[in-house]
Amino acid sequence: MPALNPKTPVYLFGSLLNGLVDLCNSPIQLDLETPTPLFEVLNLLAIPSGKVQLVMVNHRAVYRDHLICPGDRVSLFPREYPFFPDWKDFRF
Repeated sequence: MPALNPKTPVYLFGSLLNGLVDLCNSPIQLDLETPTPLFEVLNLLAIPSGKVQLVMVNHRAVYRDHLICPGDRVSLFPREYPFFPDWKDFRF
């Protein structure tokens, strides 16, 4: 029996919600079949990378060239969110 692809939850914060109040506590669920570059995930969500300050995957900050795997937990933080100095290398 083939394994089912797990959903990939994407949590949006602040201005990235774009008025989607119903998503405040719920993620967008993506059906990724293979590891997908982060920039493609942003394109799927119609989010310009210039609006994103930090991306965390499975609770860890990642670089721009990160591959998002099916089932990863993705959190996108906008420019207006505070930024910790030890994450400066992960800034978009």
